[in-house]
Amino acid sequence: MNIETLYEQIVARLPAERRKIMESLMAEFSPGETGCLLLALIASTSQRERQLVRLLMTDIEKMEVLKDGENE
Repeated sequence: MNIETLYEQIVARLPAERRKIMESLMAEFSPGETGCLLLALIASTSQRERQLVRLLMTDIEKMEVLKDGENE
């Protein structure tokens, strides 16, 4: 199964309002194939799952800042 097929299956199950929000982001930023899949996955998640994604992203950003500080 390829990324496009996964994307189509996820988008088909999204509520219309979430799909509309996701598509407007994609139109604005042109995220590419993998980015579209990630946006669709996030759009399909629950509030708790999105909170976990935000925590993950915060930790990754902190790690990258620390890493960049060590390289200077």
